[in-house]
Amino acid sequence: MTIRKTLRLLLTFYSSFFPATFLISLACTGLFMYLGMASLTVLIWFKIFTLGIIVYYISNYKYKEFLYYQNLSISKIFLWSCTLSAELLVFALLFILSLKLA
Repeated sequence: MTIRKTLRLLLTFYSSFFPATFLISLACTGLFMYLGMASLTVLIWFKIFTLGIIVYYISNYKYKEFLYYQNLSISKIFLWSCTLSAELLVFALLFILSLKLA
């Protein structure tokens, strides 16, 4: 499978829960700007907790989609590792941007 097709499939999978995770990241960033550096640890753990809930929800309620990706030779572990890495990268970039703005 080509890299372009794999990236497109990853983006399709990620787009199903991107709005929720991005909204959580924006809320954490806003709280970080308001509360300061003391809240960083709590916000990171909150983000990890909410990502866990999202992973649990999608794994249980969209299990048929995983068969679609498996038929296209993309494993569940590869899907989750790529999308969660991208999500944590977006989260980190938002925090870095909030430090520059504050």
